[in-house]
Amino acid sequence: MKYQMTSLLLIVGTFFSFAQSTSLLHTTEGLTACESAVYHKKDNIIYASVIGDQEPGDGSVATVTVDGKLINHDFIDDLEDPKGIAITEDKLYVSDVTVLVEADRKTGKIIKRHTTEGITFLNDVAIAPNGNIYVSDTRNSEVYVLDQEGNFNLWLKDPALDNPNGLLILEDIMYVASWGGAPEGGAVSKIDMNTKEIVSISEKIGNLDGIRPYDKDHLIISDWRGGKIHLLDLTNGTTKEILQVDYSVGDIAYLQDKNLLLLPMNKQSKLMIYKIE
Repeated sequence: MKYQMTSLLLIVGTFFSFAQSTSLLHTTEGLTACESAVYHKKDNIIYASVIGDQEPGDGSVATVTVDGKLINHDFIDDLEDPKGIAITEDKLYVSDVTVLVEADRKTGKIIKRHTTEGITFLNDVAIAPNGNIYVSDTRNSEVYVLDQEGNFNLWLKDPALDNPNGLLILEDIMYVASWGGAPEGGAVSKIDMNTKEIVSISEKIGNLDGIRPYDKDHLIISDWRGGKIHLLDLTNGTTKEILQVDYSVGDIAYLQDKNLLLLPMNKQSKLMIYKIE
């Protein structure tokens, strides 16, 4: 597998002229070890993964309104330690330790659990334009794929993934937010999904978790251990910290049409909803 490190342009005084103001609007308490949040625009609902107290079967996916009101703590129940979530019109996919859970998005009923030999720590989930579902295995520096025929297999294994956590697919590019190692953390990289070439596009900026689009030229990224939210400029690889919260901020979501940032706070057991202006 070919691996390439791009040069980073250091630009002083010419970085973002936006996203300078953030304000906390709502907090949803009682989501024990909340790890991930996604938003379904049509139904105007947030789905949040709840790891729980790591007792057998006490994990769940909760539903929350955009103003922070808990609808159903156990919309999907009988999970172990659920983390990343991705949704389609009809289905919800959530990683759950060594299995990828496929559920009915409207009822919460589990349809199937997908797994294969060798998996150790599934994390974030992303959907490609062709409908394939991808999930990171952080500990093994691997990415798995569930294809349209229902086959669940290893898609990519490479040390350059550097303990991949967050996944984001835009057209034929997969962006990866890596956890990395201690103490330096990880960086953001991109993968050409046709050639599987990996290119690093940022410096190492922390133990990265969530990664989502901000606009056409920028991604928004969470640093779990540092409790920081960064904006990454895709045109030159520079980053800017826009928000400092507590440590353990997980797999974030950003609602572009509402300028809302969803921050699942793992150790604090809550979901925080910020306005970015």
